[in-house]
Amino acid sequence: MRYLIGIGNYSGYDDSIGLRIIETIAEAGLDRDFTAIELGGNLLDLLHYLDEDVECVLVVDSARMGRAPGEYVFFTPETATTRKQLAGISTHEGDLLKVLELAAALGRPLPPITVMGIEAETIAAGIGLSETLRDRLDEYVAAVVAFFDPPARA
Repeated sequence: MRYLIGIGNYSGYDDSIGLRIIETIAEAGLDRDFTAIELGGNLLDLLHYLDEDVECVLVVDSARMGRAPGEYVFFTPETATTRKQLAGISTHEGDLLKVLELAAALGRPLPPITVMGIEAETIAAGIGLSETLRDRLDEYVAAVVAFFDPPARA
């Protein structure tokens, strides 16, 4: 089993990019070689998709990486550090890296996990995407599909 997990918040403007990529892939029927999951903001639900039968997980989300708005990068959780200041684990606010630490502490098997971080232009209350991210949506979808293409990952 291979999973594409979109996380984000529809009412956070560009913070919804992961969810919108999932929608686009599902509507176009491009999720033939993987299962696309719209996780939203409750990152604790990610624990349901981590088991020994999982070949890989790609998580797509907006990320503050200091890049130009719209740029994206594939990285692994081991190569990233969090800058979020959270009091603990909550279903109202999440930190992907902290959820993965929790999974490891609980003895959950961790399949290979990759993150596609997309630099947001606008994180604010509102529905939609900035023009920058909206104009590149097809590019993001193509990059996700290529990630799951076995020759591209070899």
